[in-house]
Amino acid sequence: MISITREHVIAAAHRLFDYCGRCERLHGHNYRIRVTLTASAMNSLGMVVDFADVKKVLFGALDEAWDHRTLLFSEDPLCGHLQSVLDDDSLRPVPFNPTAENMAAHLGTALFPEAMARAGMEGVAVAAVTVYETDTSWATWSAE
Repeated sequence: MISITREHVIAAAHRLFDYCGRCERLHGHNYRIRVTLTASAMNSLGMVVDFADVKKVLFGALDEAWDHRTLLFSEDPLCGHLQSVLDDDSLRPVPFNPTAENMAAHLGTALFPEAMARAGMEGVAVAAVTVYETDTSWATWSAE
């Protein structure tokens, strides 16, 4: 098995629904996203996948989905209120409370694999995704 890792930064707002603490308030982060891809063999060029393709395919999908958006749990009452007043696509309801843990799991099991499938990236799998909320706080999802 061989792996590659690439990082990307997005800006997004969120709040934690049904949480008692500072993170129950709407706030934002410059999230650092680290993805590790694995393959059982390298391609004819000696790569797992071109780093440029990781940027274009995976991080392109991430930017479209979450960059400069507000991520709210779809069951959060604030989500419904904001949907009724916003006339753009800046609000992104998600089917989970937007913790770093849930975000990493969603990227590793849904968003990134789906983007890879659409792009025909065969023989490569998402092995791990780390979501950094800050330089000192992060969560990692792993396929293992």
